[in-house]
Amino acid sequence: MKVLGPDGIADKDGDGIIAGDPDDDAAEVISMSLGGSADDTYLHEIIKKAYEAGIVIVAAAGNEGASSPSYPAAYPEVIAVGATDINDQVPYWSNRQPEVSAPGVDILSTYPDDTYETLSGTSMATPHVSGVVALIQAAYYLKYGKVLPVGTFDDMSTNTVRGILHLAVDDLGDPGWDIYYGYGIIRADKAIQLALF
Repeated sequence: MKVLGPDGIADKDGDGIIAGDPDDDAAEVISMSLGGSADDTYLHEIIKKAYEAGIVIVAAAGNEGASSPSYPAAYPEVIAVGATDINDQVPYWSNRQPEVSAPGVDILSTYPDDTYETLSGTSMATPHVSGVVALIQAAYYLKYGKVLPVGTFDDMSTNTVRGILHLAVDDLGDPGWDIYYGYGIIRADKAIQLALF
């Protein structure tokens, strides 16, 4: 489901993907390659509802070189994603204090008019993490017949999605969480292994 119009602007009706009552057809991960500087109470309430329903929400940290993520990535219920380049370096424009990082420089992406473009930004990094979340949930479901709970920013166990993400990284920068990489650059192979452990 798209939540942005052709002009790239969201409206208050764009929350249908998470505003309804959760059911068997509900999304298990929401990928939000968008953001802004304003804290929106209405949006935060919708995100809280999704989080409480067990939906993992992943969002772009932002591209302003700011000291913290933009919204909605700044909300505690959301996994904020920073960008890295081909050399595993954090670009100057990737907002600081992400939860995890992923490739976000010179990423081939779809573009209007059925074309492709090479783009850079935390919006390019976010789908990498969302995809890994989907792999974690699929692997866990195949083995155990249920999905993992979302977890919190501080989780460091394999009992939650966020805990697995924090462990399934190449930990660059200072050991553990740091303001540039978060917990590190996400690794899909490690994540699946931990989900099946």
